[in-house]
Amino acid sequence: MLFLSIIWCTILGLAPMEELRSSIEWHWEDEFSAAEKGKVEDWLNSVTGAVESTLGVYPFTMHYYIHRRNGSSEPVPWANTRRHYVQGVDFHIDPSFSLQAFLDDWTAPHEISHLSIPYLGREQSWFAEGYASFMQYQIMQELGICSEQELGEIYAEKIERVRPYYDRDQDFVAVSRELKSRNRYSVMYWGGASYFMQIDTRLKEEHGMDLTDFITKYQLCCRLKDESFEELIESWDRLLGEPLFSELLQNYQRGPASEVLNAASITN
Repeated sequence: MLFLSIIWCTILGLAPMEELRSSIEWHWEDEFSAAEKGKVEDWLNSVTGAVESTLGVYPFTMHYYIHRRNGSSEPVPWANTRRHYVQGVDFHIDPSFSLQAFLDDWTAPHEISHLSIPYLGREQSWFAEGYASFMQYQIMQELGICSEQELGEIYAEKIERVRPYYDRDQDFVAVSRELKSRNRYSVMYWGGASYFMQIDTRLKEEHGMDLTDFITKYQLCCRLKDESFEELIESWDRLLGEPLFSELLQNYQRGPASEVLNAASITN
């Protein structure tokens, strides 16, 4: 993997991956003490490092906007990406929580992983959120929050939980969009993650690589070039050298939701 990364960096005129680090710009949107800022920076620097190890170094500056949300029941009650003029994340946090509580939270891995692919539009939210949901636990494994065995158990449990919602003859994408319209966001997220579970399994079996290995290559060749869902899928197929991504996508766009989700549970 390192050898391939060096080749890609050489082609693009970049430094080798081990010499690269993601650039972060901090935006403190509310008042925070020096100790609170230090804890937040330790948290997000740790997560960003795990993202780099999992998905590669992002070829742009990431902007982190930090908002205070006191009296919350969790360390990060809300977060969202910024995808137009900058590539960044708004984090609404309660700084009273411990550093470990922040590291145990899935929100930052989820949101930062979104930035590894372009904004795909609201119509493709099932895909984008499924991607980030799959990747959040890959990153948390890198952080040491969960083991490889626990990772597989988590994915299996998530699929079983959403299965009843997809037990229908309509195509998978149509069912996902309907679920979103009924505010069943978590179900839509983890239904979409099944696509990436299947892709990950196929890449391991047929190409000897993980999906995360593949995305690391994608950062170097195409992340700044692609601007749409169609361009993303084309780039992934071209980078792999076969239409794996587009062919599986057709199953999701045309196949009965129940059959598509069942195939995901078999491969994991």
